[in-house]
Amino acid sequence: MIYVQIPEKHDAKGFLLLAKSGAPVSCLPRNIYGVTPEHVKILKRKRIPFKKLPAKSVRLPKSSLAA
Repeated sequence: MIYVQIPEKHDAKGFLLLAKSGAPVSCLPRNIYGVTPEHVKILKRKRIPFKKLPAKSVRLPKSSLAA
């Protein structure tokens, strides 16, 4: 999985493109998304700015079911 962060100004349009692609997208806080290489191509094609993030730097939310 590739993690990308979309700037606030382009977040709504970028997320809509990702969601419409048909492939699952992981939504995280601070406009960060877990995407596939195909999603990256879509963002580039539509000229939506984004920044790739190293997987180690992305904090995944803890499950509320874990006890």
